[in-house]
Amino acid sequence: MEAEAYFLAKEDGIVAGIALAEMIFNEVDLSLKVEWSKKDGDFVHKGIQFGKVYGRAHNIVVAERVVLNFMQRMSGIATLTKAMAEAASPAYILETRKTAPCLRLLDKWAHKVNN
Repeated sequence: MEAEAYFLAKEDGIVAGIALAEMIFNEVDLSLKVEWSKKDGDFVHKGIQFGKVYGRAHNIVVAERVVLNFMQRMSGIATLTKAMAEAASPAYILETRKTAPCLRLLDKWAHKVNN
């Protein structure tokens, strides 16, 4: 069965992890199509639809939880980093080495989307 699923912002914030989401969907099923109206580092308002995926329903469901977990984590880091950077201006916020095990690269990526 074919289906469409939409990405909706649950809160105001900065989007991060779009390229990773595409990699995950492609790993699950190369025929899944993903479209985005925003890019990493863009601000989104609560309730806005900023992307969609369509293709085989089963494969969307297989990938969606992993995609959402990574995007929520990365978007949270990007949003908090942006808020801290604005509060600290003109100083700069640098990423820390203290990240969750095996997630350092993704956490640093989320930090960099604001630069």
